[in-house]
Amino acid sequence: SRFSARDEEDIGTPSTSRRYSIYGDDSSSVYRRDYTRTYGGRTDSKDEADSRFSVSTYQNGYERDSIDNTRGSSGTSGGSSSSTAPGGTGGLKNLGNTCFMNSVIQCLSNTKLLVDYLLTDTYTQDINTTNSSMKGSLIKAFSTLIKGLWKPGSRVIDPSSLKGAVQRFAPRFSGYNQEDSQEFLRYLLEGLHEDVNRVTVKPQPINTEIDSSLSVQEQAMEAWKRYLRRDDSKLVDIFVGQLKSTLRCSTCDYESVTFEPFWDLSLPIPARSGEVTLNECLEAFTKEEILDGDEMPTCARCKTRRRCTKFFSLYKLPKVLVVHLKRFSPTERFRSKLSSTVTFPLTSLDVSKFSDSPGRCTYSCYAVSNHSGTLYSGHYTAYAKNPKTCEWHYFNDSRVSKSSSSNVISNEAYLLFFELLT
Repeated sequence: SRFSARDEEDIGTPSTSRRYSIYGDDSSSVYRRDYTRTYGGRTDSKDEADSRFSVSTYQNGYERDSIDNTRGSSGTSGGSSSSTAPGGTGGLKNLGNTCFMNSVIQCLSNTKLLVDYLLTDTYTQDINTTNSSMKGSLIKAFSTLIKGLWKPGSRVIDPSSLKGAVQRFAPRFSGYNQEDSQEFLRYLLEGLHEDVNRVTVKPQPINTEIDSSLSVQEQAMEAWKRYLRRDDSKLVDIFVGQLKSTLRCSTCDYESVTFEPFWDLSLPIPARSGEVTLNECLEAFTKEEILDGDEMPTCARCKTRRRCTKFFSLYKLPKVLVVHLKRFSPTERFRSKLSSTVTFPLTSLDVSKFSDSPGRCTYSCYAVSNHSGTLYSGHYTAYAKNPKTCEWHYFNDSRVSKSSSSNVISNEAYLLFFELLT
């Protein structure tokens, strides 16, 4: 395991005396189990409070005033607590360099499928106390935090309990160093998945190759079944998709395929500055790569090493697609940040050009995790569309303000969250 030993202390079971839903209180709706699953600046005028938070007002990754306890329970920009504010608009206290965490939490707090799973307490039926290292304590802490954010009336929630649970699961997040929001998201989702994994006794993995005589569809299904044998949860239902990798022999044109699950897509940005489209990023991700010289694989038909082309396509589309824009490349000489603005349609992203999926291929963006500043001194914020009111909000730690959809696309966008349209 890439994690060190984790404390299995339980945080405690959240109250189940009241159930919340993004559609209102006391919702009893639950989702059935579904086995068929897997950075330009802002435009328009800014909120007055937002304009105060330039790069000069924060240091080492967090905004100073956002951790001031004297600001009370207000979750709006400079306003007081309002009982009429809709659920899902609470702010999050910055504990010191925890803006990366707050940004991700706000994106997840507006993920409709996940939120309803938590607010209705459906997750309690799936808690895995057998092979989960946290025995359910991580998802309990996360659910309690989400419930706090979704109580009517703007408020500021202290995420200390969740941070404590996360750092027990993944000690790399101990302390108060600035971290990468994409890495935090991956660890958090993995931990939540562990806590509600329906597989309580994990079988040994099947490492044999899938029979290449099977149809592509059959090979994909077999690969997916092998994945679900060990990892099967509501988190998988929502976030996990399947990538298809194709190798084509340049001598005999024989194609061999492999399939692998993905929780997010890390896309290259094919321009250092200016404006590019998300489709251009997807094209760069799926373009053919030549494997030659020492990289030549063995062709299954020729039975010898051959020059081949390799390319990816999206095979099984997840219900929630998370796109990571690779603004920081480890191969860059000085690891400078790419400042390109990646544009995309907010309500109708069609990925059919990059997918072999026969079903729906259109997504709508509902949240963005932003990164401003540099690799070594930056700040994370988020935009998210409330799944109940369909209004966009800007989340800057404890401060939350209404926003326009025209502000969402900027050269600060780092993680993009899309939901598959039905």
